[in-house]
Amino acid sequence: MAAKKSKLKELTETLQRLQAEYENYRKRKEVEVEKHKQNANIDLIKRLLPVLDSFELALSNKSTKNLKQGLELIYSQFLSVLEDEGLEEINAEKFDPYLHEALLVEASDKPEGTIIEVFQKGYKIRGTVLRPAKVKVAKNADIKTNPKK
Repeated sequence: MAAKKSKLKELTETLQRLQAEYENYRKRKEVEVEKHKQNANIDLIKRLLPVLDSFELALSNKSTKNLKQGLELIYSQFLSVLEDEGLEEINAEKFDPYLHEALLVEASDKPEGTIIEVFQKGYKIRGTVLRPAKVKVAKNADIKTNPKK
């Protein structure tokens, strides 16, 4: 009987030690994940600093002559950084309810489901939709929008 109690005590201590080790591991992992998130933000901000510099340069220039050209350059810099991070513009040709939000439906001679107009571009990152595109969608011209009964 004493051997069984001794074995039970040994197993209980082992279990407690393993539980404590697991809890310490879990806490270390949480800290590592948080540090990784912070470092990812630091890297992104470092890559956006040249865009900020370009904005400051454009704002300090008192001439409006090249303002549009400067804004286009800043836009391309900014878009390039975002694309390097995995940002993709959502294609707006054929309506897909998972990628597009139909704000308006309009009778048209175009095939049904064709996107006629984009009100706001949609974006996804690595396959995940960040924001659906807000669009106007075509429907067959022969279908009445509000048939009266």
